[in-house]
Amino acid sequence: MQLNLSAMVFALVAFGWTAAGETSDPILVAGELPLDVIRDCAVDTSSTAQACYGKEAEYTNRWIGRTGKGDLFLVMRVPCTDGNGCRAWFVEKTDKGTSTLLAVDGQFRLYKSASAYPVIQTRTTLSSVHSAYNRFEWTGERYARTESKLVYQIDGSECGTRAECRQAARAAMQQENVDRTVKIWESVHGVSWI
Repeated sequence: MQLNLSAMVFALVAFGWTAAGETSDPILVAGELPLDVIRDCAVDTSSTAQACYGKEAEYTNRWIGRTGKGDLFLVMRVPCTDGNGCRAWFVEKTDKGTSTLLAVDGQFRLYKSASAYPVIQTRTTLSSVHSAYNRFEWTGERYARTESKLVYQIDGSECGTRAECRQAARAAMQQENVDRTVKIWESVHGVSWI
């Protein structure tokens, strides 16, 4: 009798945990993906997109959290599940369907925010010397870019913006690291030293 009472209490708690028509673990099936996510595979010309051609692309998704309208998911193609240079989509699933809130390229990080929608920071490598950082925040209706920053890389490590690189060159000079100082001045400021 004690076991049956425990099972009934557990069942009631589990039932109360989810709202009507919902599961405890929200899911997004491939048939619910927005068309722009599915079409992207056909127009992507990067080497990572080669897995798309000749077959139906496979996607993976991760539930991020509940929003006021439904559930937020991160969607990526299966060969690109590391988030390290492939396109990713932030998709919201509501009772009216699914829609893409933001598509990002490159590396990204999520940060908690006051709303149910996380802040998204992306990093995209533009060249061997330049990378771009962008910050996207939820405005109540959509994601908007709130910050954009171009940074420089010298010998594989970022020295920052032009002003930050100038400070890095001064610090390298004080440490008598002439090679690094010259590389920063040449790459960032266009000053050649002889």
